[in-house]
Amino acid sequence: MLALAVALAVPAVSGAQTPNVARIGLLSLDGTFGDTSPLLAAFRQGLAALGYAEGRDVALLRPDASSGRALFPGNALVSLGVDVIVAASTPGAQIARDATRTIPIVFVGVSDPVGSGLLSSLDPPRGNNVAGLTDVDVRSGARGLELLKRAAPNVTRVALLANPAAPLASRYIAETEATAQSLGLTLHRRNVRRPDELQDAFSAILRDYDQALVVLPDPLFNGQRAELVAFAARHRLPAVYGYRAFAPAGGLMTYGTDLADVYRRAAGVVDRILKGAAPGDLAIEAPTKFILVVNLGTAERLRLTIPPSLRLQADQLIP
Repeated sequence: MLALAVALAVPAVSGAQTPNVARIGLLSLDGTFGDTSPLLAAFRQGLAALGYAEGRDVALLRPDASSGRALFPGNALVSLGVDVIVAASTPGAQIARDATRTIPIVFVGVSDPVGSGLLSSLDPPRGNNVAGLTDVDVRSGARGLELLKRAAPNVTRVALLANPAAPLASRYIAETEATAQSLGLTLHRRNVRRPDELQDAFSAILRDYDQALVVLPDPLFNGQRAELVAFAARHRLPAVYGYRAFAPAGGLMTYGTDLADVYRRAAGVVDRILKGAAPGDLAIEAPTKFILVVNLGTAERLRLTIPPSLRLQADQLIP
């Protein structure tokens, strides 16, 4: 499966490059650095904004998807003699870390670099070859709840869908519970560790007459996006989700990290390394930009009137 994932994500590249051109290796297992990926486009925009031109100043190299090299994408990049590796998500960063302890690695979109073993701490010792940007802010669930309350002010009982096994889950949950208390809301946590536990969570939501739903950002829930949106629609539950993709699928609201901004900023980390900074001397960066999307069609079906202030705050309104 790994070979297939890499083969689909990246095309073959040539090892021959112009001298003095910085060689940036791109490693992803999920299509993040595929040719049509908006996140790859964002990374390229970040490089261009810093004055880098592909072919003149930098070359973007990706593992050869042919033959057995796709099985070992980290080793393939090392063999190409890259100057820095940009690795997408936790699995990509771990593969890069296993392949080299000397070539600088810039991870992007890693939720918990310490818990995943990439770093010993967020203030790693000098000499470490890993730097990068996380993709989470544990306050995002709490902020989503605040926004949901503004959209549905009559709600008093809210279900919180959480995967307690996920990185930083306890911090997400604690922040959201504290916000619920400050808003005078009753919050019922519904733990889901596997897809087959989702129906039990739905049953509990209906049994306890929860009136709204907060879905924390987690790949598990993103994979069950259609089922979650359908459940909320069927039972007329206003809901806010942690991933932007839920809104076009019919979710009422989404609030979460602007991943394109994270990938644009990754170019700045690469720039500092290419100019001589050691990865171990660079601070691990957190998200700074978040996106609010409101589906007005879903709001109308739920008979909710989205306040003008919330409409103005939204980065995108879906008719």
